[in-house]
Amino acid sequence: MNSLNEKNKLRAIWKIKRSELFYNSLENDMELFLENFISFAGDLKDKIVAGYNPIGSEVNCLGILEYALSAGALTSLPYVNKNNIIEFRKWTNGDELKPDNLKILSPSKKKILVPDIILIPLLSFDLNGNRLGMGGGIYDRTLPFFELSDKFGLAFSGQQTNQIYREDHDFPIDGVITEKAVIIFKGKKV
Repeated sequence: MNSLNEKNKLRAIWKIKRSELFYNSLENDMELFLENFISFAGDLKDKIVAGYNPIGSEVNCLGILEYALSAGALTSLPYVNKNNIIEFRKWTNGDELKPDNLKILSPSKKKILVPDIILIPLLSFDLNGNRLGMGGGIYDRTLPFFELSDKFGLAFSGQQTNQIYREDHDFPIDGVITEKAVIIFKGKKV
């Protein structure tokens, strides 16, 4: 079995499925994501929450980051450096954004933070902590540097699948926040 070819086929399928879920989502789904985040995160005062600048049909986490900021947290967005590793740079709504090494709009400020909570986009997930991403391996290379951070995918409940094949380089996440629930994977520290 060629796992790269299989994963690429799955990515194509899940991109379509995620787009359908995104375009058919209800108006209050973003409120439900926020409510579930709040139920999981608890008191955010003096914590650091990292999100991402959503692309296409990725679940938009910017409202969650704005809430976290209002609750006393610092917030950050990823900046992919020349080594294809993420630096979580301090960000608040309105800060200047410039393309990073992947041409994704990222904070131009260079203040790097170590997040307590990292929100991660994904195409699909299973209940073993496996996620199917876009295929660049950026998060798989980065997440091992953040051993103490809670690492949660942000996805529609319809993005759950039975099993995602995990390769040696794939880094598992601690859970997923959906519009329906917070799912914490068995054996995770959260």
